[in-house]
Amino acid sequence: MTNNDLSYGMLDKMVGLELRKAQSLAAQTFLQVLGGRILPGHFTILILIANNPGQSQSRIAKAAGLDRSSLVPVLKQFEKDDLINRVSARNDRRSKTMTITSSGKKFIKKYTGEIQKLEDTLIEGLGKDNHAKLSELLIQLQELLKKR
Repeated sequence: MTNNDLSYGMLDKMVGLELRKAQSLAAQTFLQVLGGRILPGHFTILILIANNPGQSQSRIAKAAGLDRSSLVPVLKQFEKDDLINRVSARNDRRSKTMTITSSGKKFIKKYTGEIQKLEDTLIEGLGKDNHAKLSELLIQLQELLKKR
């Protein structure tokens, strides 16, 4: 039984449920810390574009764990907000590549400190070794699920 006296039955301590609940709380905390200015997944996309200029939308989507079709509306908004530039790829006009703009760099810089403080809170609470181990286990879980 949990502290709210509900029986989870077979779901008790199941990794998928605990992972979903943790992700939901992490996203809520992220939004509170940043005042709802950007979603966690959107910040991930922006960082990936900044760190990997000229990559295709497909590669960024895959790296972020997203479907390419769900990425396009985010990219269009980023482009509208002058955070990124999208251009047709040289070798395939149907494909788009992206780079971060100076406004995008400023946006990232503005929120990096707050996001790092949030991660530091997790490191402090879990301990450095447990934090690293949790990250490793989550990567291992992703690999196991990809093999299914």
